[in-house]
Amino acid sequence: MRRLCPTISELNAFHSAAKHQAFTMAARELCVTQSAISRHIAALEDYLGQKLFIRKATGLELTEAGATYLNATRPAMAALESATAQLMSYGGDGGSLNLSVPPTFAAQWLFPRLGHFKRTLPQVSLNFVRYQHAHDFATPHEFDAAIQYGYGNWPSANARYLIGKETSIVCSPQLRDALPLHTPQDLVRATLLQHIEVPLAWHDWMEANGLDTSASRFGPGFNLYSLIIRAALSGFGVGIVPTCLVEDELAAGTLIEPLAQRFESPLGYYLCAPTARTNLSVYRLVAGWLEHCCNHADGAAAPAATPCIFCSPQASAAG
Repeated sequence: MRRLCPTISELNAFHSAAKHQAFTMAARELCVTQSAISRHIAALEDYLGQKLFIRKATGLELTEAGATYLNATRPAMAALESATAQLMSYGGDGGSLNLSVPPTFAAQWLFPRLGHFKRTLPQVSLNFVRYQHAHDFATPHEFDAAIQYGYGNWPSANARYLIGKETSIVCSPQLRDALPLHTPQDLVRATLLQHIEVPLAWHDWMEANGLDTSASRFGPGFNLYSLIIRAALSGFGVGIVPTCLVEDELAAGTLIEPLAQRFESPLGYYLCAPTARTNLSVYRLVAGWLEHCCNHADGAAAPAATPCIFCSPQASAAG
């Protein structure tokens, strides 16, 4: 007798078709034919005795029953994926982790440290998937964990602060001398480079320094910190960025901090994952390595009183 449960193939087809609202895209995602998706959906609808989709010329639309079933089965599908990944990762003391990372953080901070990661955790494989800022971790995503910039309060996410609250005002040495720029009040003569997704950055800084905030939103906008950094390097304007993203530029002198003071922002970079994924051994290894790197930015070993696998003689010499 068949159990009161559809097949995994039917459920996969249903969830993919609901996500893309098209059989064609679902077939592409699952690497099957469109007719196979259609057959699975038809079989599922026949099994449930309910229509799940309304077929329209513009695509698919969930019926009320379909929307209800989708929401009810999402946790079960996520739990199944987590259990499978967990068992696979327990094949040893490592495994594979799909990680979503903001492009600038990846290029400026994480990638320069991947050599140390490989030497320290050779049993772990990191897969960098397409970055898309997640707002609700109850919804299935293609990643196991994500590094995200924000306040750390995403629904259904276990968020661990890593780094990034320390913020720097940066510009090129040439721009500093040309303005000139030596005090906070001198910023009225500067072009303020704006991050369009962090619109209150300059406002918060000016308010903390007792300045008029009326001009805090004026200036060219960018959607990536990497673009703000490049614009500041070229002398186009003054940027306000997490200090961890410009460590190399500050050390080389290609960017400077003209005001010689830093600001503690309420935002930072967090390692986020659905709670079920945080039990994965591979997640715990990656989280531990990230936190170690953030807490020991100068490469110094942790105190002997707090043993750490990342501060072994081999890891310290390699790092």
